Amino acid sequence: MRRNWFQRLLLSYLPVFLAVAAALILLSVFSAGELAKKEAVRANRVFAEHVLQLVDQTMRTVDRQLIKEIQTNEKLANFYNSRESERTALDLYETSGKLREIIVNTPFIDSIYLVRASDRTVLSPNLMAGIEQFGDREFIREAQNGTGGNRWTDARSYREFDDQGQPVTVVSQVRKVPLLGGEKGIVVVNVRASTIASAIKEMTESDVSFVRLLDGDRRTLASSQGEGAAVLTTVTSEYTGWTVESGLQGTRSAFAGFSYTSLWSLLHMGLVAAGAVWIVLVTRRNYRPIRSILDRIDAYASQRNSAFAGSRGLPDQDEFRFIEKALDDLVERTISYRKLHEEDLIFRKRNFFLELLEGGSPMTDERFQAEMRRFGMPDRTAGLAMAVVEIDKYAELRSRYSQRDQYLLKFALSSVIAEIAQQSGLPAWMEWTSNRELSVLLHLPPGAEDTEAASRMFENVKQWTNQHLSFTVTVGLGTLALRLDELPGSHAEALEALKYKSALGTNRIIDVTSIRAKTQGEVYKHLQLMRSIAQRFRAGEAGWEAEMNRLFAELKEGMFSADDASAVLHSLIYHLQREMTELPPEFGQLWNDGTLPELHRAMEQSDTLDEWRESFTAILTASARRMEAMRTARTNHTVMLRMKDCIHEQYANPNLSLTFLGGELNVSPKYLSQMFKEEFGVNFLDYVSELRIREAKRLLTESEETVQDIGARVGYPSVRSFLRVFKKATGVTPGEFRKK
Repeated sequence: MRRNWFQRLLLSYLPVFLAVAAALILLSVFSAGELAKKEAVRANRVFAEHVLQLVDQTMRTVDRQLIKEIQTNEKLANFYNSRESERTALDLYETSGKLREIIVNTPFIDSIYLVRASDRTVLSPNLMAGIEQFGDREFIREAQNGTGGNRWTDARSYREFDDQGQPVTVVSQVRKVPLLGGEKGIVVVNVRASTIASAIKEMTESDVSFVRLLDGDRRTLASSQGEGAAVLTTVTSEYTGWTVESGLQGTRSAFAGFSYTSLWSLLHMGLVAAGAVWIVLVTRRNYRPIRSILDRIDAYASQRNSAFAGSRGLPDQDEFRFIEKALDDLVERTISYRKLHEEDLIFRKRNFFLELLEGGSPMTDERFQAEMRRFGMPDRTAGLAMAVVEIDKYAELRSRYSQRDQYLLKFALSSVIAEIAQQSGLPAWMEWTSNRELSVLLHLPPGAEDTEAASRMFENVKQWTNQHLSFTVTVGLGTLALRLDELPGSHAEALEALKYKSALGTNRIIDVTSIRAKTQGEVYKHLQLMRSIAQRFRAGEAGWEAEMNRLFAELKEGMFSADDASAVLHSLIYHLQREMTELPPEFGQLWNDGTLPELHRAMEQSDTLDEWRESFTAILTASARRMEAMRTARTNHTVMLRMKDCIHEQYANPNLSLTFLGGELNVSPKYLSQMFKEEFGVNFLDYVSELRIREAKRLLTESEETVQDIGARVGYPSVRSFLRVFKKATGVTPGEFRKK
């Protein structure tokens, strides 16, 4: 065999390595340059924002000082408030001195003057004159006409005297006196543009970057720009409306911080050379076993060369091809056999697990241990316990993830349970017995008298799931099984415990022994409360939401299982449905097309009473608002509201009737009855009876009054009538209701 396979292997890897190395070097150069550019732009923007913040802060300080003086300075106030006859030269001198003091105390202020509207007089630290004799009269006219606003002006020329000579460039702030009205005059404060430029220059002197401050008309207030400067950042102030532009000086670029020197070149070349040498050495070392195999094949092929070549028609058979075919055949056979074996083992393992849970045929210890050894599971050494791990809000999980992702999440959960159980010394065997439930068989340690160790282990599982997965789990835990025939009972207990997560909540471990220690609620105990909720909701009365919260609180306190709680809530939906049929057709359509399907959907997608309560409250609140809007749109809605208010005020009146209300509202009693039925879906007499009985229940519960007195207070002076109506509405007499 004459081929040099070492060179073939070497030439297979080395060109790829050199190409990849060259590409990485180029990418590093370009990436470093791009990174340098981005860092330069970012740093430049921070610099520009800092400059703008300094300018804004300075101008705000001047503005706040001006406002403070207007509000608190008595000298300035006297200038505007006193009559001309009351003003003395001393007053004017003190006011002028106060202006000079303001300029001294606020270094940025270049000049300040007061303008009094009553006699059009201007007072500055240097003079007092009429507006027409003042050098800045054009600006004063614009400010008095309201064109100046309360913002700082753009750059403008200012002179105090007509013969002053060269004017100065300033920016100005005008404030009215008083601040909200302005009828007394104005105060004008000026800041030189050169002062602002000096302040900016003190903090921005650099031969690398420049900064330029522009006013609203794009005129330059300050600039440190050199020749050929490039603007990288533009920032505009919301306070002054001025703009700061910043960039790099002269011919500098964003790549100035990066230089690909000869040192970097040598370093890269050295690394590439070292990598090439390493590949040669590793290839030579790894080639030795291949060389040995090839020598053996070469010796074998030389013995059978003539027959082999004659049968195949090939003068020089490829040794690697020969090895490849032999190995492919061997691997294919091995994989096929292993796959069949694993599939059969998985099938048998699952069937045996289900057989243990069903308990259909007797299970001996010998068979159990033999099967466990076959499946690679630990032999039974002590007590066993069954648990069921249920995924919370499984409907939401199915809507969020594809089928493949659901399998991955379930696999992760089962793998973690197995690992944590092994670490806790509780070997576990588990199978998915439904889409959302994982049944777990735990081997408890010797001497265990309860399932406390299993509870601690599942607490760790719950914590890990909360931290790493997008869903939570609730674990139902059965009692200790000392014999194999007790396993089906332990599994049934775990399933029973899970039924109470609707009352206890999700994301917890529920031990069946703790459930049995508590008193369970009665399913149909809350019939009257459900009727009251439905009646209040139908009539659009306040209070139905509070009663519904009370219903859910009692279900939770009564430890209702998921089946029992579901039965109660379906009964509530039934009562709501029956009451809604009493309303006009448009209300029934709103209920049947929107509210009712949403309630049934909430029943399917929620797991706990808290989730059901939140869903029911949101759905019914939205429906109540739509119904109220429909009632408001009806022409007789106002009359019905007045009638309803009158009923609530007069319900204790024994003479309350449609005739009485017709006289109060000046409407025909027959028409009132018809409108009330259409508006609230209940007859007038039934509504009054409901209201009276509701108040009677409250008095029976909260007071010690006699039944006769309570009947009279709610509109039944005859105790016999009160007893008859109360029992018809509640099923019990007032005395029996008070005892309960």
